[in-house]
Amino acid sequence: MVILVVDDDELVRRVVTELLEDCDFSVIEARSGSEALALVRYKPDLDLVISDVNMPEMDGLQLIGELRAIRPSLPIILMSGRPYHDRSYPFLAKPFTQQSLLACIARAKAPPLHSVEDHRPVPPA
Repeated sequence: MVILVVDDDELVRRVVTELLEDCDFSVIEARSGSEALALVRYKPDLDLVISDVNMPEMDGLQLIGELRAIRPSLPIILMSGRPYHDRSYPFLAKPFTQQSLLACIARAKAPPLHSVEDHRPVPPA
């Protein structure tokens, strides 16, 4: 699995990369949202993006919007050291452990749950 780690903080990028590489993931790093977009456009083998929420120039939420236009089904995980309450995407609160990172990756890669309609006949009233 190839994972793109996006964070403007070099230390955070390096630590997350090392945690992932220790688990035999291939990792590519980006320092900004625009760098991440360029990588996603030219690296079709990317399987997952892990992005910081708070970044200058283009924050993680803006990045998600751009990524959805390029690769709508690309799994995305958001991470932040600040409180973040929108749980539309899997989220990691910094600092996190390798175990919580791996659990979040598993959730992000799981197939989406679809509601199943009940097709049993409705009994007459």
